[in-house]
Amino acid sequence: MKNKINKILDLIKHSNFNDAKNICDDIKGDLEQDYQFINIHGYILFRIKNYEEAIKLWERAIKIKPNYIFALNNLGNAFSKMNKFEKAIKYFKQALKIKEDYFEASYGMSDVCFKMHNYEDALLYLNKCIKIRPNFLPPIESKLNILQLLNKKIDALKFLDEMISSNPNEAFYYNEKALILSQLGRELESVNSYKSAYLIDPDYPFILGNIVFNKLINCEWNQIENEFEEILSKIKDGKQASDPLTTSYIFDSPLIQSKSAKIFVDYKKRLGNKKYNFPELKKKEKINIGYFSADFQNHAVGHLISKSIELHDNSKFNVHGFYFGSKHNKEDRYYLRLKKAFHKYHDVANNTVDEIVNLSRELNIDIAIDLMAHTGGFENRLDIFLKRCAPIQINFLGYPGTSGTEKIDYIIADKNIIEEKDRKFYFEKIIYLPNSYQPSEKYRFVSDKKFNKNQFNLPDDKFIFCCFNSNQKILKDIFNLWVKILKRSPESILWLLSKNKNFIKNFKNEIEKQNINSDRIIFSEPIPVEEHLVRIKFADLFLDTFPYNAHTTCSDSIWAGVPVLTKKGKSFHSRVASSLLKTSDLEELITHSDDEYVEKAVKIANDREYLKHLKEKLNLSRDTNPLFNSELYIKKLEQAYKIVFNKCVEKKKPDDVFL
Repeated sequence: MKNKINKILDLIKHSNFNDAKNICDDIKGDLEQDYQFINIHGYILFRIKNYEEAIKLWERAIKIKPNYIFALNNLGNAFSKMNKFEKAIKYFKQALKIKEDYFEASYGMSDVCFKMHNYEDALLYLNKCIKIRPNFLPPIESKLNILQLLNKKIDALKFLDEMISSNPNEAFYYNEKALILSQLGRELESVNSYKSAYLIDPDYPFILGNIVFNKLINCEWNQIENEFEEILSKIKDGKQASDPLTTSYIFDSPLIQSKSAKIFVDYKKRLGNKKYNFPELKKKEKINIGYFSADFQNHAVGHLISKSIELHDNSKFNVHGFYFGSKHNKEDRYYLRLKKAFHKYHDVANNTVDEIVNLSRELNIDIAIDLMAHTGGFENRLDIFLKRCAPIQINFLGYPGTSGTEKIDYIIADKNIIEEKDRKFYFEKIIYLPNSYQPSEKYRFVSDKKFNKNQFNLPDDKFIFCCFNSNQKILKDIFNLWVKILKRSPESILWLLSKNKNFIKNFKNEIEKQNINSDRIIFSEPIPVEEHLVRIKFADLFLDTFPYNAHTTCSDSIWAGVPVLTKKGKSFHSRVASSLLKTSDLEELITHSDDEYVEKAVKIANDREYLKHLKEKLNLSRDTNPLFNSELYIKKLEQAYKIVFNKCVEKKKPDDVFL
């Protein structure tokens, strides 16, 4: 008998639970009163998800030995798995009454409280766990997650400082501290904390990319090329150097972008995602569509997608919105529009990934659209799609590139974005829309405020170059091209947006180093989009960034009648402006080299008639520009949804779709 028990334990050690169960079934008749064997047998059944039979065994074990805490704790875990939370709490509390410092029961209680959204009690039990096992990461990670959910960032920082004090050589704590400092806008402190983590462990996952990102948003370019090279080398070697979004800011390579995304997804998949078999799709009167995002609010994605959601054909589609972002302003125009436009709006910000996945499955969502992929920072929920929340999954709009996983079946693009030779770099099959992949709208809410140039410190007698892209998109290489343009256009200024004092100071210092008066650089702060659409018109020419182009900002400028000069690259993110310009019949503003970019900018600045021609062309064509034809756009998008749905019904594998 002893040999068989040892064999069972060895099989459990190697996760061979089915063979272990077979041996248990053979010998259970001889061990009906052995509570320890019964407990082991129950554990094996639990691991093969036979929770009800496991519960019966553990209940028998505590009848034999009422104070047997292992069986009590296991009962708590089983009922927790079955979402029978009151019963789970009952058994965890019984175990803790017997042994107050029982780690597993405290941790189980914290998990139940979390599932019940009782975050304050979850924190109490996690604090007990951390006191019992001070250096065990799972409860520490859980506590940080809850503090983030409760928006208690200062409490999280205080906790991390305590952990760093007792664990000064643990990179994890410095990295987590840096993430929170960055969310609080304390960028310089954040960089220093990332650097501390990097010094402890240069291969800590994605730490180098985080350092580079923070440097970019502060315009700290000193020797940053060395870090670019290190990231490139590590990605080529399959190492976790940079998250895909940061990678896209610094490289123009669909191959590197694809590798970066796959490395990131493989890292997330380390926790394991069980396969789920959806019921076979059948033809139906209405297809259930689910859009998933943290950006259904005053955000670039919210600006772009609102009209399309409003125009969905409700006779053919049930359109659900799953929102998991932080709290937004209740008066937010885009939040209100979208909440009203969706057939059903689900605020799942406080739900776990598993809860959101299960909700999507219960609602029979046929097509799930990820509007974020690798964007959104700590609000990102890519795991929803890695766990498969719908039989058809699509990467769309938020992130300009491949998701890096075949769990997402399609990506929405156009022929200007993804050329034939580049399809191999995408894990998804491609839905090619006929014009630009990017939605927009013609009739926009615009402020009736009356602005003048003086309000933004803009001169009346100078040519105004502008770039309204996020600061991290401005690399030293594009800066050097802007320097050449400014030097060859002496009667010009450059108008940028930022509220980051470090970026403004450092950018002006870089300009002064180039012997250009920093007074020629005018900074304005971001303002509500309805006001920004008014002030854009003070600009003469938008100078796009590279490799990460203007996306929403390009669409806004074209709509407002301001020409955009771009350089077309090789990647999704470096071709977005080209797609928008080609759709707007402005291919003459698409350049293909640094020299062409500079020459074209200088020509426009020095040829007022040509500038007038470009602006008139934009203003006259707005009503006929396919870019702003929302009705045509949604018609084609819905056509694509029907095609991929029917392919799935017919049990055909995903394939490229051309419209």
